[in-house]
Amino acid sequence: MLSVVTINDEEKLRSLATESVFHRFSLAEIQSATQNFDDDLVVGKGGFGKVYKGCIYGIGDTTERVVAIKRLDSFSRQGASEFMTEIEMLSKLRHCHLVSLIGYCSDNNEMILVYEYMPNGTIEHHLHKAETPLSWMHRLKISIGAARGLDYLHTGVGTQQGIIHRDVKSSNILLDENWAAKIADFGLSKIIDEPSSGVSTGLKGTFGYLDPEYSMTGHLTRKSDVYSFGVVLFEVLSGRRAVDTRFKEEEWNLAIWAKKCVKERRLDQIVSSHIIAQISPKCLNKFVQIADRCLNNSRKKRPTMADVVVTLQQSLALQEQFDSSAQAAGSTGFTYKMQYLLFGPRHNSGDPDTLSSTHKGGIDHSFRMFSYRDMERATRNFSSHMLLGRGHYGEVYRGWLDKKTFSPSTSDNGLIIAVKRLDTYKFKPHMVKEKMKLLEEFNDPNVVKILGYCTEEDSILIVYEFMHQGTLNDYLFSVERRTERHLFISRVKIAIGVARGLAFLRTHPQLEDCSLQMHNILLDEEFNAKLSDFDVKMLVPSSDADEPLYLTPSSSYYLKVKSGVFGFGVLLMELLTGEPIASASDLAETRHCLPGEHGFVSLPSIYGALDCRIRLNFPQTKPAVQLALLAQKCVVDKSYLRPTLESVLQELEEIFRVMLNIGNSGN
Repeated sequence: MLSVVTINDEEKLRSLATESVFHRFSLAEIQSATQNFDDDLVVGKGGFGKVYKGCIYGIGDTTERVVAIKRLDSFSRQGASEFMTEIEMLSKLRHCHLVSLIGYCSDNNEMILVYEYMPNGTIEHHLHKAETPLSWMHRLKISIGAARGLDYLHTGVGTQQGIIHRDVKSSNILLDENWAAKIADFGLSKIIDEPSSGVSTGLKGTFGYLDPEYSMTGHLTRKSDVYSFGVVLFEVLSGRRAVDTRFKEEEWNLAIWAKKCVKERRLDQIVSSHIIAQISPKCLNKFVQIADRCLNNSRKKRPTMADVVVTLQQSLALQEQFDSSAQAAGSTGFTYKMQYLLFGPRHNSGDPDTLSSTHKGGIDHSFRMFSYRDMERATRNFSSHMLLGRGHYGEVYRGWLDKKTFSPSTSDNGLIIAVKRLDTYKFKPHMVKEKMKLLEEFNDPNVVKILGYCTEEDSILIVYEFMHQGTLNDYLFSVERRTERHLFISRVKIAIGVARGLAFLRTHPQLEDCSLQMHNILLDEEFNAKLSDFDVKMLVPSSDADEPLYLTPSSSYYLKVKSGVFGFGVLLMELLTGEPIASASDLAETRHCLPGEHGFVSLPSIYGALDCRIRLNFPQTKPAVQLALLAQKCVVDKSYLRPTLESVLQELEEIFRVMLNIGNSGN
């Protein structure tokens, strides 16, 4: 029989719910959400019981929210201990690659957990049941997302301790509406007091994914999760299950068979026939190398999850480089190749999360006019729950469209969009409609893509692609994201994106005096930087043309296109240090901390000044120093000594190329 939640447990749960962001639901609310546990709403089953898709009302406002509801049944192998562990873990953890807990219910001896709904299910389902034609690039991105989630757990971020998941497998990697991977199911997880230590515990997990050393000794460490993740990587690559009796007996166990293939250099036999034509040889070698290291019998020789993330990122860069060369056959020049490496292919790569301006699923996603009713439905009637923020010209809401038809999605599912509702007292709808042609032509890889607009019901709405990583300001400075770990190459990539965006703005005379702040720089899922709000500036009546964007009293060093190199240097310093520069004294202090102000460069100076969230291995030290020196050149007092924006961009591209070469050489 299922063990039940005790009175002490119940008191602890109420305390956690009070302190945390999750909610305590009554059984009546859960029954209403699931239509009294209707089997037609079951979206998953396991040893714990069933998972239902349901609609919950009144979480923060009166808007309904689609959720996943996991109900432990009386025959479950799990009990109150796992139920409590799941809640305790998720009350401490918040990360874009971990499934979020919304609430729980423990009425009438029920043990029910309510999570954010993941409309695309598990990677296990797509690999082995649905036979979804996942492209190699898409599988690679899923692997990177899952690795980031595990790295977050292992490094002790958010708990001041490390967490071992203990049941890493493909069925515990879920996919959201944009096919981003999120780690789930923390019922077996263990907190370790010292990140470098482990814990002795009874054997639990899933056969085929279990660390052999843990199986033999009962000693669990973070490297046990690494082994399990290595199995997942080979599962993603081969399309085979961790244990599959359909093959010859010596091939039943995926880990043993894959290691044998690697040892005998039969890599082509590991790769699924669905994707073998898509993988570049260098990318495959790098991917297999890290997966094989994860499966090393000796824990000491296995990589950390941080190492796995870095290597998978390098694999991605190699694949993009290969695709770029294939597409650009006959084309020459480093600039074209760099644009591809930084911003991806211009054709539809087959990834479900790729928004193409040409075709996706046979539907043209070009600039279009939307009806007001469609925008109401897409944003849930402009609900406060969907409000992303407010800027100088109006409010911005999140919304959903069907990926194929671009009609509004009836659930939190499909293509996420951002809808900007302009303040009509600043604009005249009929004049805006006449100027919409300007927006259609305002198109560049480094500005946020406009999908369309609406000028009905005396409203002016502009529809944009959704930028999943938010603003650069939040990425660098928000309290919520101060615990994230960052790759140094991602910071360089952001700098190049901003520089390219500034170069594009220079081609529009009306935008020469526009200010650019961190709030105007948005980041997509792959940390490509894109500028926002400048399209709206083109619609402003000429009498308001000198009205600035998003200025605050502390914005002493907001970036201006006219003197963009100085401002861009300030931005480079903020990217390096992770600290805001809002005054002359801030700038002076930062210049003094970074190497090169007085011609003096040392390793301690760059390590001391660098944002502590950035992982910087020794081969990357030289590019970091080069970036710091470039920033110093941009902010020298005499403007005629500063480099041009074009030369800054060229130097940034060279730094990025060097970093890619460092990664390709295996360092």
